[in-house]
Amino acid sequence: MRFDHHDTQNRTLRLGVPAFMVMCALGGCYAGFNTIDTRVNTLLEEASGDLGQGAPSPQVDAWGHITADEEVLDEKHPPTYNPDAGEMVYVATAETDANEVLVRLQSYQEADADATVLGLQESLLFAYKNAREYQFAQEEYVLSCLSLLIEQHRWVPRFFDTISTGIDAEPDNGFYDTSLNVVNEWGVTQKLPYGGEVSARYLASFSDLLHRRVSQEDDPSSLTSQFVLGASIPFLRGAGPVAQESLIQAERNLVYAARKFEDFRREFLLRLTTEFLTLQVERRRLRHTQEGIAYYDQLSARQRALYEAGRASFYQTAEAENSALSEKAKLARQWEEFRLSVDRFKRLIGLDIEQAVIIDEDALALQVPAVTMDGAVLMSLSNRLDLQTQRDRLVDFQRYIRNAENSLLPDLNLVLEADVGGRGDSGWEGLNPDFKNLGYSGGLNLGLPLDREIEKLQVRQAQINLERAQRAFILFRDTLVIEVRSAVRDIDANLFALDMQRRNVEIAELGMASIEADPDRVSVLSSLQSIQQLIQAQDSRDAAFRDLQVSILKYLNDSGQLRVHADGTLELLPGMKLVPYENLETDDPKI
Repeated sequence: MRFDHHDTQNRTLRLGVPAFMVMCALGGCYAGFNTIDTRVNTLLEEASGDLGQGAPSPQVDAWGHITADEEVLDEKHPPTYNPDAGEMVYVATAETDANEVLVRLQSYQEADADATVLGLQESLLFAYKNAREYQFAQEEYVLSCLSLLIEQHRWVPRFFDTISTGIDAEPDNGFYDTSLNVVNEWGVTQKLPYGGEVSARYLASFSDLLHRRVSQEDDPSSLTSQFVLGASIPFLRGAGPVAQESLIQAERNLVYAARKFEDFRREFLLRLTTEFLTLQVERRRLRHTQEGIAYYDQLSARQRALYEAGRASFYQTAEAENSALSEKAKLARQWEEFRLSVDRFKRLIGLDIEQAVIIDEDALALQVPAVTMDGAVLMSLSNRLDLQTQRDRLVDFQRYIRNAENSLLPDLNLVLEADVGGRGDSGWEGLNPDFKNLGYSGGLNLGLPLDREIEKLQVRQAQINLERAQRAFILFRDTLVIEVRSAVRDIDANLFALDMQRRNVEIAELGMASIEADPDRVSVLSSLQSIQQLIQAQDSRDAAFRDLQVSILKYLNDSGQLRVHADGTLELLPGMKLVPYENLETDDPKI
């Protein structure tokens, strides 16, 4: 038989091209990540759907990509910039006079004409789209979803295709018989739901003698194949639902992640509202201080006129002027503290810290709820998502014990295999299976549990972890009950404090009115005290309003009743109303 290199090359190509096409279709050529993104979004919607309509599923549309070049990526010693002290300059200010420093401090108070008015609703809407902490929480949720998808993929048929090439050279009387070997292995594996695995493999091998003696005339090439089916099924150790432990836990972890994300959304609303109300309190404090400065200036001017008329001492005049100057310095410090708080709030909601904003002083208040202590505790034990997660984790720890006990069993596995070879050892017949020559084998493998010491220790570990989890659950539940009871009492205490501070403001205003009616009969010290009392009463009243609103939101959150719209705004429960701050009722609730 005459050997033709051209024919051999054609057969090689005919074998390699289909194998390459199969490899690209099954695992080597990817159509993109759109399918994965769709599966992620679908799974997130299903997980969040159990929490109700107000719980949105995160839509992550930003994926990290490599932006650095190869040199930067592989740099072993990144450069450090740290100039010497001699390269830097320190310039001292010459303005050390109190009035000059005060003027410089007050210059920081100038508001930007293009500043954006920022209210609570606008802050919530912006934060739930741009806040970095919110994005981190979303990404943690998405990562839990991706972990589940990875685990789910382990339980679907997984295809593989491997092409191996090699050259063998065997010495023969000073010469070498050189052959080219090409093996293409295509297969699929499938994990069984109750343990074990089945697989199917198809092996096609081609070999060609590249260098041979001139006297050889037969075609030395060969083309063979083999189809193999195999299965391994456990009956004792590793059999049953224990085989799906990783999948079960991944499914449950996604439910936990959905609850955690929803809890974060509620706590984030509580935090944002608290921070914004605190900004409003600080902004009102500035206004109160500015109004107090006007009183101080009036008092200082009056005392200066009385001193010049010989009706007041220099000490009283100096004390009034010094009090006015001190209050102006206090206002400058308050402005700096307020601007720092505003910058921190902008950072919290994801707003550019260079963006000038004006904090809206208009406030809406939640009406005080009428609750009972027992009712609040019952709702908390029923509605809290984190408590449900802690309760479900007890089941996880019990399942861990069952799985650890399963590892104490002997190994008893059923092993099956069947193979079919090609009809010949050369030509295309080598790829044609010959089912008449079917080979098979089967057997049971028994592994006696002679050494299970590690597994026994792991059982004890699982049992101790369950005991710890049970105590942690009781501790968590009791802490939750204490918090919700405290939240109920805080509403009552803060409501009483708000009423008292309003009364203090009225008393302080009456005091100021009496001074203005007859200022000559009031000493400078009494006037200064009256002004300070009015400012403190107004500040305390605004702080009490904030504390009351925060305590109401905290009660709703601690009792599991706080609901957040998909856009991040508060969802009002039936019967819940928002009223202007000035019209907030002060009747004591029935606790």
